Amino acid sequence: MKRCPYRSISQSVFRGATLIQWLHISSGRFAVLNSLTTQAALAALATSAIATSSIAGISTYIDDVSRIQDPTNHANFNGLVDEQTLENYTEDGLLLNVNRSYFSWDAPGLDGSEMYYASTGSLGLIDISLVSGDDFDDVDMQLASGWVQDEIDTMYLWVQLYDNGGLVEELNIDMMAGDYLAMTGGGFDQIRIGSYATEEIRDSRNPIARNAIAIDNVSVGTYVPVPAPGTLAISSIALIGLRRRR
Repeated sequence: MKRCPYRSISQSVFRGATLIQWLHISSGRFAVLNSLTTQAALAALATSAIATSSIAGISTYIDDVSRIQDPTNHANFNGLVDEQTLENYTEDGLLLNVNRSYFSWDAPGLDGSEMYYASTGSLGLIDISLVSGDDFDDVDMQLASGWVQDEIDTMYLWVQLYDNGGLVEELNIDMMAGDYLAMTGGGFDQIRIGSYATEEIRDSRNPIARNAIAIDNVSVGTYVPVPAPGTLAISSIALIGLRRRR
């Protein structure tokens, strides 16, 4: 197995914050979402799936397969070669950017083909947008991490969503390497995403912490959720407020 070249990282200072956290465990898989910008949340649970309510907001889904149908744009990165620059990389109308070159390795959870991965990781988030500059409607992508090298394990992700240069939503997401992350509902034209060595480093929101995310199979189209025990649906913005009752 060709291994990721970067293994160690200096500890970042944890910045304390009150986070809304939602956790569900299903079929031995788990995901955690922490939102700094959402002030209240409501999750309605069913036996076979988790449903949420949102008001003209963005929903985030984690699944072990892509649920995008009729894709208008798709990038699998199979044309990348070692040491190719990743700056302003375009494929099928998608634009990804980081100031690094490509490094190919066998990331656990992915299929062994090429993916978007920065050699030695990057000191910043990966930018994803459409070449046209239009807003996304529904988009999903398969993710792995240089911090998860030997087996499929948990990744600690920091995700920012922007629209016209303004921050729309900021999320902490814990998910398994090889799973798909979907963001649906539109209202954003840029995704910034990173994977970090520990939960504490991720939660520090340090923009120059070492990011070792691997991105594959980015699809834009229509997201069609399929209720199943392994599907996690998390509303991430404009959720129905909860009142604490004693």
